[in-house]
Amino acid sequence: MSDDPASVALFLIHGWGFTPDFWQPVRARLGQVEATALDLGFFGAARMADRPAGRHVAVGHSLGALWLLLNPPAECVGMLLINGFARFGAAEDYRQGVSPRVIERMARGLDHHPDDVVAAFRGRTGITTPAPGAARAERLAWALDLLRNADARAACDAGQGAGLPPIRVLAGAEDPIAPPAMTEASFLGRVPVEWVEDGGHLLPLTHPDRCADAITRMIAEPCPP
Repeated sequence: MSDDPASVALFLIHGWGFTPDFWQPVRARLGQVEATALDLGFFGAARMADRPAGRHVAVGHSLGALWLLLNPPAECVGMLLINGFARFGAAEDYRQGVSPRVIERMARGLDHHPDDVVAAFRGRTGITTPAPGAARAERLAWALDLLRNADARAACDAGQGAGLPPIRVLAGAEDPIAPPAMTEASFLGRVPVEWVEDGGHLLPLTHPDRCADAITRMIAEPCPP
C-alpha cells in the first residue's frame, strides 16, 4: 500500500500446528521483499516480539489471521487474512463456528498425546509431511484457547474505528477447517473475500502464486488517507 512498494515490508504469522517455514513457497515468489515472521512456538522456542521496522502489510494464515485481528501491529497499512476468520469457535450467535466440544477434545488430547493431536489436525488440512519436531503442548493449548474463545467480529465490523487497517481475505472454497459459511459469517459481509475455487486450508502451500499475487496487489494499493 505504497507508491513505492519496495518500501513496504511484510509481517507473517503462521497457523496452528505449523512454523514460520510454512511461508517459504510464498516468500520464494515475492523475491526481495523484506519479511519478518513470528514463530508461535508450537515446535520450539516462541519468537513473538519481532516486528518489521516501519510500514508493512501483515499476512496471517488461519489462527495467525485471528491473532492479527486481536493484535493489530503499529504501522500496519493493510492485512491479508489467508484461510482466516474473525471467530473460530461456535457461539449462540455464531452457529457456523466449530463446536467447543471439538476444540476441548483436542485440548484434552494435548495433555497426553500432543504429537498425535497435531498429526491428526495436519492430516485433516491435507498435508502429508510430518510435523517439524516434537509438539509443545502448552503453546498449542494456549492457541486452542484463542480458537475456542477469541472473537474479533466487532473489530472487523468497526474497521478503522477499531484501529484496524484495510483488510482483505483470501479463502478456499473447499476449505475443510474454515469452510465458506464460517468465512462469510465471521466477517459479517464487511470484508472483501477472494475465493480460490479449488483451494483448501493450506493456500500458501497449495496455491503460493495466488497468495503472492494477493500480497503484491495489497502492497501496491494506495495507502488510505
